[in-house]
Amino acid sequence: MTPLQSKFFHFFNQYADVYHPDYKLSQWDQIRSIYCLHAMNHVFKTRDRVLKNNQKLKAHPDQYAEGFQIRDQGYTRPKVLILVPFKNDALDIVKKLIVLSGTSQQENKKRFFDQFKIDDTNDVIDPRKPEDYRRIFEGNIDDCFRVGIKFTRKNMKLFSNFYASDVIIASPLGLRLIIGSKGDKKRDYDYLSSIEVVVVDKADTILMQNWDHVEHIFNHLNLTPTEAHGCDFSRVRSWYLDGRAKNLRQTIVLSEYATPELNALFNRRMKNVFLKTRTKSLFAGSISDVVVQVPQLFHRINSRSLKEEDDTRFTYFVEKVLPTLRQSAVSQKHTLIFVPSFVDFVRVRNYFSEKEENFELLSEYSSGSDIARARSGLYHGKLDFVLCSERFHFFKRYNLRGVRHLVFYGLPDHPGYYPELMNMMHKAPDNTCTVLYSKYDKLKLERIVGSKRVDRMCEGEKDGFMFT
Repeated sequence: MTPLQSKFFHFFNQYADVYHPDYKLSQWDQIRSIYCLHAMNHVFKTRDRVLKNNQKLKAHPDQYAEGFQIRDQGYTRPKVLILVPFKNDALDIVKKLIVLSGTSQQENKKRFFDQFKIDDTNDVIDPRKPEDYRRIFEGNIDDCFRVGIKFTRKNMKLFSNFYASDVIIASPLGLRLIIGSKGDKKRDYDYLSSIEVVVVDKADTILMQNWDHVEHIFNHLNLTPTEAHGCDFSRVRSWYLDGRAKNLRQTIVLSEYATPELNALFNRRMKNVFLKTRTKSLFAGSISDVVVQVPQLFHRINSRSLKEEDDTRFTYFVEKVLPTLRQSAVSQKHTLIFVPSFVDFVRVRNYFSEKEENFELLSEYSSGSDIARARSGLYHGKLDFVLCSERFHFFKRYNLRGVRHLVFYGLPDHPGYYPELMNMMHKAPDNTCTVLYSKYDKLKLERIVGSKRVDRMCEGEKDGFMFT
């Protein structure tokens, strides 16, 4: 093991809850290998215990009939759940499990690789894209899948029935479709009743998909099953019968950065009685990666509560930022407005439509022709404003040429997006950059301006700061 792997395996093997919101590109393969090792270790130890106890029951049936109890099982067989965003991640995990399991035969292996792998000739990503983009989107990026894996002594079966599986690998969307919602005629979630290890890998990427699916899955973990499914209740562990399985479930969350959603998962869902740990890093600030010479004005939005923060931000944008951009017809051309939240994105879009502004949209739902029109209008100055969402930048990562005025309606979650967008700006003496933030954006702000500056910018008396 590398020193990093030894450090994480120490906590994994103690069955501690682990929240690691500093999951760097260089760590992906190391940490993924070690949690796969931990999952295999857990599955095989659990299976061996059950097999040995079966032998005891056969050898001494009278002794155990007199009151000696063996409690070594849950309601259902699945023990490990791994949530990942794309099929390329599932493919990588299964490859690691094949090696770690030491099995001589893998059933349905060809079927799995046919479905989860794509032709290498089609797997071509523009080498000019950033490294993290190439790593995330290399391979099959289908986000709707689930696969059960069953292990025996010498055999590994892919696509096994969930109730006969030891490990379930799925995307949040793929599992949500089976779980269903209240009122659906066909829904099934009993296979989640005895999950003992949960891994949420690349949680930052899943946040760019739909985090509600993850919340829905956690709502259905470790519930008492609606049917028996062949369970021998005499061997079910007492904490399952008492409804306390969630207090002994290990949850591992891996992300490139911390967000309020992930912090809420750590505080509300990770209730392991053994140990609960999270990592925290100090940040130098991605603002140091900005190479263009542009004054960057940070404006703090002061609101009385989180509930009022969205309205306060929108009012400040309409009353303070837009009038500055409209001072002359020339200055408002080539303006890119980055809006990370889709709710805010829709709100600003509706306002621009109502005021009949000359603008275009760049969102994850934009068609190819809409994107081409917006990029051309931005470059040639035919548009006053272009609204861009964070998910558009995440999924497309285009180089938007012709930007002279950049407005961050809110800060991006990913710290690397700030210098990427700044460095797209056209070199001109009148370039401007305006950033709106509030004290509730402290996590985002810290990653961009650095840990040394964040407290002063969020809690100090000054409301405005300039970087050059």
